[in-house]
Amino acid sequence: MQKHIDELKLPMYASFSLTFALMGDAFLYSFLPVNAPSIHVPIIWIGTILSINRFTRILLNPLILRVFSRLGFRLPMIFAAIAAVFATAGYGAGFGIATLLLLRIIWGISYSILRVGAITYAMDYPQKGLALGVSQSIIESGPLLALLIGPLLFDLISPKLIFFVIALLSTPGIYFAIKLKERDRAPGRQFSFKVSFPSIFNRLAFLGAFAVEGMLVVLIGALLLGARPNWSAVEITAAAAGFLSFRRICSLLISPFAGWAADRYGLPNIYSGSILLICSGLLFATNGWAITGLVVVFTFYNVNVSLAAGAASAGKANVTQAVSENATFRDAGSAFGALAGGFLLANDHLYLMYAPIVVLLVFFTWKYHRQSDAFPA
Repeated sequence: MQKHIDELKLPMYASFSLTFALMGDAFLYSFLPVNAPSIHVPIIWIGTILSINRFTRILLNPLILRVFSRLGFRLPMIFAAIAAVFATAGYGAGFGIATLLLLRIIWGISYSILRVGAITYAMDYPQKGLALGVSQSIIESGPLLALLIGPLLFDLISPKLIFFVIALLSTPGIYFAIKLKERDRAPGRQFSFKVSFPSIFNRLAFLGAFAVEGMLVVLIGALLLGARPNWSAVEITAAAAGFLSFRRICSLLISPFAGWAADRYGLPNIYSGSILLICSGLLFATNGWAITGLVVVFTFYNVNVSLAAGAASAGKANVTQAVSENATFRDAGSAFGALAGGFLLANDHLYLMYAPIVVLLVFFTWKYHRQSDAFPA
């Protein structure tokens, strides 16, 4: 028992390092779309600032294993934790667009390293399911803390100080990275530049991430302001943070239920049903029922995400490659969606933008469900 506890410490340390690093990024998503002028950011740059770290991840993900194979795991994770604190402190400093973009790129690099490291340390534990579950719970706790504390500080101190305080709260992540012990280095791999047309499932994953993780997350403040025009900036920021917190709480609670339902009723059925319910929520959110729509979307998007790995690997000989490809398409969808959402912040007809996306989601869901008969759940 003591041996298992000792072995679980490293996955927990790695996860704590990541969760503290995530605090500044989590609050930035609720803060920036509503309060960009307070840190001298023109509205046209919001989507770029929120999405550039995701584009960085897409480009650098293939390089992470090479970094670990050359330097080991502990040292890159220490530097990544330090860089994440540095980036968070700089978000509210008002240094200008170029510096803010650079800080987001630095954060994207840090996140890639910490995410891969946390998953790898968890996979070293003999009971991988337990380690991954504990790891995911820990990872969600830091962003939740930031989304609770940030709005409380918003009415008391300046934006510059808010991000500085969150950066200070993020510093324990450095301590946990230092506490890590080195593990065996990942073997170097040859890079593959093979490009293929995405499957129906990956097109569905890209479009779902584009609509929800990208556009909707950026547009929460605008949707709430349209539905509640009498609310103040502080109230809108707090409400946006509340919905982002709700999204993360759902991530903690929904996965077991989604897995049980998939076993009982068939994974393709539950996955397809979640997409259709997400579509209904998007239509609600963009047609005046923002609060109802956001609740529906975030609830069932977490069902969707929790089943993605199983759905992506169904019928595939190389499960790891299938899951990795699906994750890349989700990252790409969320990146392009955040970029598009930034340009749409001033648009008063969001329902016209989401209508064709909903039609495409329904169409791809229909095609996916027709094909799923060949892949038993």
